[in-house]
Amino acid sequence: MQAQQLHNRFTTNLINNTTNFINNNFDFNLKVAPKIQVKQMPLMQLELFAEQSFQNKYSVVITMLNDKQLQGKFISQVNKNKYVFKMNSALFEIVMLNQIKSINLV
Repeated sequence: MQAQQLHNRFTTNLINNTTNFINNNFDFNLKVAPKIQVKQMPLMQLELFAEQSFQNKYSVVITMLNDKQLQGKFISQVNKNKYVFKMNSALFEIVMLNQIKSINLV
């Protein structure tokens, strides 16, 4: 029983001393970087641009929040914030306005 307690104390001390040594001597920079705020058109403006582009069948380039750009036309409105976007005859994407950074006419 006494040997088990000595072993547990030895293990605990070894772990504590090792972690203290690492913390004091190495900088792993484990701090979480603050999230970068992506500049986005105001939602009301996106709604207006999307609605006009859909009604007038304008060809547009939309830039998503991840900087992916899509060129095509809004062909269907699912609801106020969701559209079906046609890029070519075989490629469609459902886009949500809160995921769009900007809409520009081609």
